[in-house]
Order: sequence, then C-alpha cells, then structure tokens
Amino acid sequence: MLEEVYMFTQHIKGFTYNDVMKMPTHERRFFLGEKLKEIGRKEEAIENMQTQNKTNTGKGSRTSKVSGEALKSRIKNGDLPIS
Repeated sequence: MLEEVYMFTQHIKGFTYNDVMKMPTHERRFFLGEKLKEIGRKEEAIENMQTQNKTNTGKGSRTSKVSGEALKSRIKNGDLPIS
C-alpha cells in the first residue's frame, strides 16, 4: 500500500496522499498499470531511435562498388548524369 502511495505521489502527477488513500484498490492498480505501460512504450521508442541512429550514419549506403577509373569513364560516356 505504501509503495503504491509513493509511486502515485512521486511519479503520477496530480495525486496527493489523501487522494490515493481514498481511492479504491482496483483504481490504484489500474492507474499504476497504465503508467507502467506508458513507461514501457517510451523505453521502446528510445531503443528504436538508438537503433536507427546506429544503423543510419547519414553518409548513405552503396549498392555496388565502382573504382575511380570506372566511374570517370562512365561519367565521360554519359552513363552517370552529373547533378
């Protein structure tokens, strides 16, 4: 019971000690469960962002490798447009 009061007063905004003490048990448990779900969604979103940042370096990605000389000849022949 005291742990639930602590969680409400410290981590869920808008609840006072008296509010929590007067609240039925099923309501307290519901609100705590929803808060835990919210925290889980936030952590998952942060992990997804970190994963994206690790794989996307902003430098782009190559599908094939072309040597410098081959690239020059392709540009000369007009195979690769220069923008």
